[in-house]
Amino acid sequence: MYSSKKRRGISSILGTVIVLAITLVLGGLLYAYSNGMFSSLTQNANLQIQLSIYVNPNANQAFLQYYISNTGSVEVYLDGIQIINGNTTISVTFKPELLQPGQSVQNISEINGQITAGQYYTVEIIGHLPNGKPYSVVQNVLASVA
Repeated sequence: MYSSKKRRGISSILGTVIVLAITLVLGGLLYAYSNGMFSSLTQNANLQIQLSIYVNPNANQAFLQYYISNTGSVEVYLDGIQIINGNTTISVTFKPELLQPGQSVQNISEINGQITAGQYYTVEIIGHLPNGKPYSVVQNVLASVA
């Protein structure tokens, strides 16, 4: 015998709400996954530097005082410091260091070359990032008498 009862499913409004809720949950999961996966691409290297060059004309010596702070979100390997004067590159005594985010280093290093007080010099901090890419910061510094 055929029953006169009608079989009823969920209403179209309720079905739409359920599909929308599932879509939002899956979208949120995909967003959270992609944020975690691609966060390494948004890391940045940033060094804050303070440099001073001091010249002792009596002893014919010059020194570079530096303060380097890693304010970025990735570690930076500091490889060296150069002073550029026109076509001449002057070396600075420097021990390579690894600078983690939030760390800083300060020191006074001897400059192995002729420096004149009252003249501007271009100082380049040279390093590289963990992925091997080179990184450098350049600043003009006025040499002053110690």
